[in-house]
Amino acid sequence: MPSNRISHDDLTRQFDLLRSNPEKYLGLAEQLVKQDPEDEHAYFSRHQAWVHLGRYELALADLDKSLSLAPHYVTHRARGKVLRDMGRYREAIEAFNRSQAMDPVAWMNALGPLLRADCYARLGEEKAALDDCASLPDQHWTPGIFGAPAGNKSDVAAELRRIAAKAR
Repeated sequence: MPSNRISHDDLTRQFDLLRSNPEKYLGLAEQLVKQDPEDEHAYFSRHQAWVHLGRYELALADLDKSLSLAPHYVTHRARGKVLRDMGRYREAIEAFNRSQAMDPVAWMNALGPLLRADCYARLGEEKAALDDCASLPDQHWTPGIFGAPAGNKSDVAAELRRIAAKAR
């Protein structure tokens, strides 16, 4: 009799479904959660589907469950991103701070300062936003991924100033 179990490898092979068919990806992730309700990775995977479906509260709940099972800097960063997407900038900053504290090197290499700078700017806190911007590598450039300011370091700083001024 064939097994209906799904593995993390199975889900990874289906990762493109997040964009093409997030409902199907959600179903696979839900299978993982049901198979092992103590698997933090299953909740993390399911949060990704919820985000693609615009169900941010459910995504946040899954990230909180994942963190309760095993705190990880990637999960804190993902939590910060979801909170940012929800407009809950102060809470997002707190999540980003936890991510940074757990792995400062990975934090720098994963757009952490850019995302947190965007949150500070949206709160009107220009100095804090520009401090994070200053920590970006000199060769920084981004196309504006996740709705964060685009361009090189100078472009990003100018956009952060504009966002902060508008928020004040």
